[in-house]
Amino acid sequence: MSGTHAQFAYSSAPDRRDRLVQFVGEQGFCTILELSQLFGVSEMTIRRDVARIVTQGRLRGFHGGVGSLSPLDLLGVDYRARDLSMSEAKRAIAARAREGVTPRSVIALDAGTTGAQLAAILPSDQHLTVISPSLPVVSSLSTNAGVEIICLGGVLHPESLSFSGPSTLAAISNLHIETLFLAASGLNVRGVFCGNGFDAITKRALIDVSDTVVLIADSSKFTTSAMVRTCEWDAIDRLIVDNGLRNVDEQMLAQYDMDIDKVAVEPAAAAGGLELAR
Repeated sequence: MSGTHAQFAYSSAPDRRDRLVQFVGEQGFCTILELSQLFGVSEMTIRRDVARIVTQGRLRGFHGGVGSLSPLDLLGVDYRARDLSMSEAKRAIAARAREGVTPRSVIALDAGTTGAQLAAILPSDQHLTVISPSLPVVSSLSTNAGVEIICLGGVLHPESLSFSGPSTLAAISNLHIETLFLAASGLNVRGVFCGNGFDAITKRALIDVSDTVVLIADSSKFTTSAMVRTCEWDAIDRLIVDNGLRNVDEQMLAQYDMDIDKVAVEPAAAAGGLELAR
């Protein structure tokens, strides 16, 4: 997670708590450990700050973290519903992403429906190592004898079919990933967003240990609202998106040092996916 030193500087405990509220409001959800490291104080101090802030009704407390959202918002969108949205575009994006997978590479597939599409078409003769916190990805690859799978286990969340938690983060911290294929629930000028706090923390950890981050996201994500920020655009090296990308969004992206790879999708297929997404 990016930020300037000034953003986390404070002159007093009340000032620190005000800045903490502002930062969590921008991110949507943060862990106690993250906040402790960012503000340069102990986890116990952050826990006391959070307890006071939650009592004041300024943020919502969750196990191991704090958020600005209601519990309903943090659940995100059910995986099966997302799997139906923009299906043709997702298949085209996955096919383009596959072209960039080189033999014997170590890649990570994020939890998301487009990542699952990519997992299903990975070759079996390139001796790949695939790391993922996604149950659908792991299940799909379980029949691919040519791929070594590293499952980032932890607590399984039924709504996203992804694993998260301390054991997931501990496993990620010991890895070095060449290419991360990152998923998103929403995209806007502020960056990449997902639907819940536990997925955001996992995604941030994967970004931190990856050489290259490739965002695989269909164009509907630019008109979809999601509440928890994963990262800013500066963290993304390449975006693979369908040709439904609006001019206003392409102009916004042009200010970043990022490759934009637009994949052709038939207009009728894209329109049908958009109807499902509504």
